[in-house]
Amino acid sequence: MINSIWNDLCQQPTLTVNRQLYSKILSDSTTQLQQCIEQLLIQLNNRAIVLTRCANFATALRDAAAMQEISPLSPLGYLQAANIYSEQGRQQAVIDICNEGLSIVDVNDPGYSKLQQVKTDAMQRANCRIDFISRLPLGIVRHTLFPMMLKGWDGDLLNGTMQCPYLDVSKMWFDQAIQAHGGGFQFEVYDKESCTQLTRYAQYTKAIHVQSWSQGKWLFDLLRRTNLCSLRELKIKDLKDHINVDQLVSALKSVSNTLTHLTIWRSRSEPTPTQQPKRKRLLLVADILINCPNLVMLDIAYEFNTDFSAVPLTMTWPQLTTLSLDHHDSFAFNGQFLAILKRFPSLEKLVLNPCIETQPMTIIQRYCPSMRDLQLITRTEQSPSPAILEQQDEDQGMHEVGGLEKIAVLGVNQHDDAWMDMRYTLKQHHNTLVHLELDMDYAGNNDEELFNLEFPCLKTLTLRCSGFRNACFGWWIVEKAPFLEELCFTTRTILSNPAILGIRPPSTLRKLKMDLAGVAHLDDPAVIARYLDQFSEEENSLLKDVKICFGDSGDIPATVVAAICRLKHIHHLSISFSPLWKQYQVDNFTDMLAEGCPNLLSLEFQSTSSLSEYAITNLKRLEYLRHLAFYMDDPTINTAKYNAFRSFSQLKFIRLFWIYGSPDYEFLGYIKRCRPDIKIVSEKLSPNFFF
Repeated sequence: MINSIWNDLCQQPTLTVNRQLYSKILSDSTTQLQQCIEQLLIQLNNRAIVLTRCANFATALRDAAAMQEISPLSPLGYLQAANIYSEQGRQQAVIDICNEGLSIVDVNDPGYSKLQQVKTDAMQRANCRIDFISRLPLGIVRHTLFPMMLKGWDGDLLNGTMQCPYLDVSKMWFDQAIQAHGGGFQFEVYDKESCTQLTRYAQYTKAIHVQSWSQGKWLFDLLRRTNLCSLRELKIKDLKDHINVDQLVSALKSVSNTLTHLTIWRSRSEPTPTQQPKRKRLLLVADILINCPNLVMLDIAYEFNTDFSAVPLTMTWPQLTTLSLDHHDSFAFNGQFLAILKRFPSLEKLVLNPCIETQPMTIIQRYCPSMRDLQLITRTEQSPSPAILEQQDEDQGMHEVGGLEKIAVLGVNQHDDAWMDMRYTLKQHHNTLVHLELDMDYAGNNDEELFNLEFPCLKTLTLRCSGFRNACFGWWIVEKAPFLEELCFTTRTILSNPAILGIRPPSTLRKLKMDLAGVAHLDDPAVIARYLDQFSEEENSLLKDVKICFGDSGDIPATVVAAICRLKHIHHLSISFSPLWKQYQVDNFTDMLAEGCPNLLSLEFQSTSSLSEYAITNLKRLEYLRHLAFYMDDPTINTAKYNAFRSFSQLKFIRLFWIYGSPDYEFLGYIKRCRPDIKIVSEKLSPNFFF
């Protein structure tokens, strides 16, 4: 720019012939030209000032650039550009333009010192740091500011490999980050290499979630050698069988002072057929609790042993409130069940799967007065302990204050007398029960005392049974729960006692779940349609959520399908059917849904039947539909089907099911490009749709 043509034109040329008249004309012309340039600079400068005040910065910068080009030796263009950048808060740009001007403008020019001063002021402003973090309300910092800067901050786990440079701004910033996140970070790791950030912030880590652990001793080393002085939660989700669990239990000693929540889940992957099963070590519950005496919650879904016989009788764990032991290859005898009650006097929730024989649950209140949630899966085995333990005092506990709020008893190979233990349990806890899940047969006669029990607090009821010889235990409870909100039963429940369909659920019912696998075996499948119609005929029905599974029941009765589509009040519908519906059946079903269920907010198809363009067009008629879940693995997907989703304006969430390989990334990518307002997730089609 210093070689601008204007710079040369404003210099007075030298005459080869010295004539006074011509010299004067040349001098006057050059002076006038210089004055024109100066006047042009003044006018451009004045215009740039006005444009800046009107926040028209782009045009103002154009005029400032023209001033520098017209007169590169003049400080005026650089000063004007610096002023514009300063108004924009771009301090580094101010410094850069001043440096450019200082390298060109004559040091004796009065504007030179002005450029120096403007640069100094900009540097001071650039170095100014305002502590606005500590002055903001904590809610804004946590829920707005940090989630913007730290991926996975609010509610999700931090990736153990992803650097967090924002945490290094200042100590004040870091302290606020710790405070905003409840006193520590939560990291997600899966091997040694994913622990870099966890190791760096070890003393500030409150939770570690191990997504998978298939090999190596890296977790042992992490627990033993890292300063995890704030660790309160450890969750191991995918523990492979060949990991040495004894070393794991031993390593837990290193975090025993702070650890309060421990979860250990076995890998769900199945061994290959040629693989010989190895006898693996069991997780000894007693050793875990001895090494971690401050546990409040222990959740084990791995082969376990509940033997406490080697532990002194005086040793208890009063802090433990939640205990879940859930693995089909393990077992707990009656005596061990009683030992659990005695060792953990503050238990509020107990999940035990499986336990041997039915349990003397009437003594629960004596040993665990705070127990509110009990879930048992029983199976019959030969027990070395007495089958009935301390039952002689059962009636004494009938009048104790308080009671269970949740009971779930799921039976495997139950003996015929299992219902008798549950009879006593219901007599004791019927006034306090909120959630009840039963899977057992009723081999008794008309027991008026049992049938007349009222359940004034019951909100959710699930009834299942074998359905072969006896009625389903608890079928009569439906009409004894005046405030029931959720009801779940199966085809076998109906087969065992069809009278359950003759009981009208209370008007408070909000959610209905029906496992209708084998519905064709009913003498009259139309009874299901009549049962559903009572909700559609009720003008002010509160039923809003319906979940129905047809399984592999073969042909689905058309009367039942039509009844589903008459539930005009429902907001949420989940339906599973196998084998495949033909395409015309899916199309007809969506057509009937759009006509009969206009208030649907969410719809889930758990099936390998894909949605056609026609079906999607039908669903677009549901003006309130926001959530749609369906299977999409169709290699023939076409532009028309894409466009159908593109114009599905009310849709805001998609869950895409897949079975083999991986999800349809082509469809996922298209939706994300054309509808960025839609949240889309993918998951494998689950065989456990219903329960």
